[in-house]
Amino acid sequence: MDAVYNDNFFQSIYTINIDINLLDLNPAYPKEPQTPGEKLRKARMDKNMLIREFAEPMGVSEDTVINWEVRGVKPSGRFLEKIKSFLEI
Repeated sequence: MDAVYNDNFFQSIYTINIDINLLDLNPAYPKEPQTPGEKLRKARMDKNMLIREFAEPMGVSEDTVINWEVRGVKPSGRFLEKIKSFLEI
């Protein structure tokens, strides 16, 4: 039996494209941020920034950023404007 090749064969093959935000799979990613720290963490993670990459231009340590994001410590007034501009960008 001879093989029959149909030009329409490849037209019946489908490709499915699925957009997945890998951050949604990260348990540390706040999907629905409620606190200022969660909003800051989400904004930083959305920009694919590491904690140290955020801390350096802010002029603070990584521990300080963790305190803001996770431990509910409120930043002092001198950092509020920098953080506000970061969240808006």
